[in-house]
Amino acid sequence: MKSILCLLLAATLVFSPVHALGSEDPVIAQISVLNDKDIPETPWGIRHYLLICMDSWQAKMNRLGYSDGMVLLSMDESTGRIMVTSFIRDMLVIHPDGLPGRLTYVTKEFGVDGLMTTINRHFGITIDKYILMDWSQVQAIVDAAGGVKLDVTNEEASYLRRYAISPASTVPSMQRAGTYLFKGHAAVIFMRMRKVPASNGDAQDFGRTFRARTVLSNIADSLKNVSYEAAQDLLNAVLDNTLATNLTPSDILEAFNTAFSLRGTRLEQCRLPFDNTVRPFEYANGAAQLMDFEKNRALFHDFLFEQSYVVSDMTP
Repeated sequence: MKSILCLLLAATLVFSPVHALGSEDPVIAQISVLNDKDIPETPWGIRHYLLICMDSWQAKMNRLGYSDGMVLLSMDESTGRIMVTSFIRDMLVIHPDGLPGRLTYVTKEFGVDGLMTTINRHFGITIDKYILMDWSQVQAIVDAAGGVKLDVTNEEASYLRRYAISPASTVPSMQRAGTYLFKGHAAVIFMRMRKVPASNGDAQDFGRTFRARTVLSNIADSLKNVSYEAAQDLLNAVLDNTLATNLTPSDILEAFNTAFSLRGTRLEQCRLPFDNTVRPFEYANGAAQLMDFEKNRALFHDFLFEQSYVVSDMTP
């Protein structure tokens, strides 16, 4: 009997996951994650939509790769605000399986629902609506919007010329620092730049997220006087260039009408992580970012909900 028990114990030790052997990854203890029950209620009037762009020009739903761009669009009817929040792709998070890893890997390994759950638990919000696309679809949407005007630095202009974007992809043709009208393909290349600091000084993935927010903000600004019919045409272009979404027709109509009623509103921008709440961290033989999630949750909630309120029933 004793020998059988010893064999069973040995088999358990051999086939158990590594983290069950007392060698739990020390990174886990440095990442604060909320339980679902601890995520606060979303104030009335706020709706969140997660915009996800895959790291591919021709993404396939049956073979999703890494998420290259993740931006949260939040609209607050009660205060008339529109907010865009970008997430850096190499932040370390706890994946749905309980192990640490970069945020960019979650969609590939656990699907879009896994990505929304991961963001919700780390930042204390409730996202349940998404739109998934790839870079070719982003290109088509920018073109449908009539392009986007962007200011570039000399370094950015030099990089774009070296990338060999078509001379016709910007108006005027890309030369040096200045303001240009970017067509879809050039806008995608602009947003994907990592080796050149952004105009605000942010480098690497931080600079990339700044450029993505800038493109969205400038497109929104260009549509401040758009007609209802033209806005509908742009909505159709978005829907025609989507890999997947869980928005129902009713959700789409509601989001469209809210966005149209708030057209002309200045987009407020946010980046996660906030400044001075993150540090570079070498993990699994690659560069990553380890952040203070408690600080970021508090700052993020101040940004999103400072002017909002939760309607409650005070009846005894």
